[in-house]
Amino acid sequence: MKKPFPVLFREKIKATISKHEMAPPGSRILLAVSGGLDSTVLLDALHHLQSDLEIELRLCHVNHGLRGSESWEDEGFVVALADRYELLLTVRRLESDEIERIRSGNLEELARELRYQKLAQTAVELDCSHIATAHTLSDQAETVLQRLFRSCGISGLCGILPVRGDTEVPIIRPLLFHSRAEALEYAQESGLVFRSDAMNEDLAFTRVRIRKELIPLLRKQYNPNIEETLSRLALLAREEEQFWRARLRELKSTIGEGTRESPADRVEFLAYTQAEQRRLIREYALERGLELSSIQIDDALELLQGKKPQREVQLSGEQCLFRRYDSFFIAKPQETPTPLLGYPLEIPGTTSIPELRIEVHCEPRPANLLSCRQPDGVSAEFDADKVREPILIRTRLEGDTLRPLGMAGTKKVKKILQEKKIPLEERALVPILCFGDEIAWVVGGCESESFRLDQETQKVLRVSIRSLP
Repeated sequence: MKKPFPVLFREKIKATISKHEMAPPGSRILLAVSGGLDSTVLLDALHHLQSDLEIELRLCHVNHGLRGSESWEDEGFVVALADRYELLLTVRRLESDEIERIRSGNLEELARELRYQKLAQTAVELDCSHIATAHTLSDQAETVLQRLFRSCGISGLCGILPVRGDTEVPIIRPLLFHSRAEALEYAQESGLVFRSDAMNEDLAFTRVRIRKELIPLLRKQYNPNIEETLSRLALLAREEEQFWRARLRELKSTIGEGTRESPADRVEFLAYTQAEQRRLIREYALERGLELSSIQIDDALELLQGKKPQREVQLSGEQCLFRRYDSFFIAKPQETPTPLLGYPLEIPGTTSIPELRIEVHCEPRPANLLSCRQPDGVSAEFDADKVREPILIRTRLEGDTLRPLGMAGTKKVKKILQEKKIPLEERALVPILCFGDEIAWVVGGCESESFRLDQETQKVLRVSIRSLP
């Protein structure tokens, strides 16, 4: 005798959970329940499977408060569901400022983000090992199409993962390989009642238009199994991703992490294939919470492959990709430090300059005597009789020039820093030693011809600079 559809459907869900190792025996699962079709079906199915799977269920309902009285009716409906199944329910309501934030931004994305935050908070508080959501095969198809329209690249086509393990509490999707039509049949044959969300009918949302207009068109005119086809595409993309995960770890170990503290090597990067370059840029961005479009990745590659040695390109939000000669990284722009206009030095003695995180030691001595102190850090020597006061350290000002050792003319300090390949962010912190109104030393750059030692030098001024911890 053929088994009833609800029984067969539950067996499929059980097989899905087992195949993808979603919840081992003994798991305590927090199920997100909105009261809609999918979550109500998953609640009923998991409730029936609790003994077979050896799991413990907890429920959580997030009331977004976006639909007026309907939101409160949804909450009441879920409370009644929890009573019916005799399961512990936690209700999370958004604060007024959170609701305002959702209304003023991308409603779908911000609502989803806050919902997951509330679910994670609840799971931790209840010591749940997993969070379960009721995403279906139909949701997967919609997600793949939506990301395709956004030029997301191959990685974006992975769609919704059956198990997402990169979160504080792993998220599982037991319905991901079963369509919304199957869920509806299960509800009808099981006599389940569920809530309808008017926002799921609002064609102002891209996802609703995909669900209501595009997928029915594709199903009717091109492929009657379009949802299954798109789901298989997501599966193939995930298999590709598994390969790339390992490959990217290997590449990053060679060229660097792409952070300000550990920049990536641009020369090594450009030695890889275009496909590897695109993947690396996307990976660096994802590690900083950014999802890049193909156009943004093209802009980043153009920057790294171009001839301009120091540039940046805006990626998303507050973060940029910075190219600094043969290095690059993704970070938030740094504020330009306030110029240090002049810090008098103690001679002889040691002067600490916390603004530049350096310590400056000045030691005058006769030219015919060796220094009694070994230089610590970088040092330079000058003819003390040519030195004019005030003697001070400052940072670069627009238009600064210096007469470099061995040159008859002057050179702009900006040009000196460019030739030394000092990154833009660091130039404002380069110490400059001045005697009177003349630059004597661009630290890390060059010294001035005006104060060089010669055969007539009687007294020497040694200036040593070391970095403070």
